[in-house]
Amino acid sequence: MFIFSESIKIEYSHKFLTCRLSVILLLLQVNKNTQMRIQLLTFLMLIFINYIVDLYIYYRVICAWCNRRWMKWSFWTTNVLILGMVLVSVNAIKSGYNERWDYLLFWFLFLYFALYMPRLIFFVISLFDYLPLLFRHKITRWGSKVALVISFIAFVTMLSGAFYGRLHPVINEVEVVSDKLPGAFDGYRIIQISDLHLSSFGTDTAFVSQIVNQVNGLRPDMIVFTGDLVSRRADEADAFTTVLSRFQAGDGVWSIMGNHDYGDYVNWNTPEQKIKNLSDIKRMQTDAGWKMLNNASTFIFRGNDSIALIGVENWGEPPFPQYGNLKVAYTNLNDNNYKILLTHNPIHWDKEVVPETNIDLSLSGHTHAMQMKVKIGRWQVSPSSLRYPRWSGLYRESNQYLYVNEGIGCVFYPMRIGARPEITVLTLKSK
Repeated sequence: MFIFSESIKIEYSHKFLTCRLSVILLLLQVNKNTQMRIQLLTFLMLIFINYIVDLYIYYRVICAWCNRRWMKWSFWTTNVLILGMVLVSVNAIKSGYNERWDYLLFWFLFLYFALYMPRLIFFVISLFDYLPLLFRHKITRWGSKVALVISFIAFVTMLSGAFYGRLHPVINEVEVVSDKLPGAFDGYRIIQISDLHLSSFGTDTAFVSQIVNQVNGLRPDMIVFTGDLVSRRADEADAFTTVLSRFQAGDGVWSIMGNHDYGDYVNWNTPEQKIKNLSDIKRMQTDAGWKMLNNASTFIFRGNDSIALIGVENWGEPPFPQYGNLKVAYTNLNDNNYKILLTHNPIHWDKEVVPETNIDLSLSGHTHAMQMKVKIGRWQVSPSSLRYPRWSGLYRESNQYLYVNEGIGCVFYPMRIGARPEITVLTLKSK
């Protein structure tokens, strides 16, 4: 299939593999932590797969189409630099967090995926060229041609997700009907936002300011935020407190904690640092004029009528800590009051809310629809569905409703394909 005896080709590929392994070994020596070693070994497996794909493309494309020394050097050098940037950034964040590193890591990962996903697609599809060999026929080129087209489409799609989809929110309007809703609350408008992950925007407040203006322009009766203000540390929100304070609603802005808000994704030097980080997260929201419901509840009044607003801290699943306590938040979970629950993780709804309570409406986030989805009419699909049975939109079990918001910011990579930032307008209607 390929001729591997050419010395120059072996020289380039071996140098590339040596460079990659050297980076990994260096990081393994620096980081003695067992968890870090596991993560780095995962990276090593990923790099091995990358090496196989790159080697294939090197011989199949670079050597076949442009057999020039500078082109070969550029191909391998670029690959080493990209992976090196990603690995060094991850190591920097784990060993001594800096919010600037986090923002750079976002874009290093995007660069990595934007370059490697099309290559992987090309690798898999172009292998069909060799199927005729099984029947003693000559190889074809149709697989390669199709692979090139699909790879190009994938590359353009990722560019669109990073530079358009990530920065153009959608407004989804939903009606929730209930015969328990007091008449004074018929037509009551709640705007839900979720998962800001402010590190997604560095220190640039322009997009978040746009979100605030759009929400205020919708004139809500209440605004709720369903967790994950930041990705790792409270100081990600330093530049945004003033902007977030501009939210306006008749009954105020109410918020809960998400899994990222507790500082569980940072290797703190002391327990006191983590405690202070948590305190700072809560203080920032208070400074912005938000009212937090940390395993607590309140009542919203219209004349003599009222509805209950309940908020739980993050309802985590093993191995993540469990902070949420619904029974502490609201003592009589099956009373006749119309009840709205803010709970970050939608799995909470199936695990506890539906089986044990008569809570009328639950609002969650957390899934982001994994920042990738395809929607055609009412049908939609996302990788998130493999992990979460309720991952986006409105769900109903008997007279109980759940709405899952796809969030505003990004985690892991700065890209939203199909799953654009979401502002949800929920209108309560009485029968």
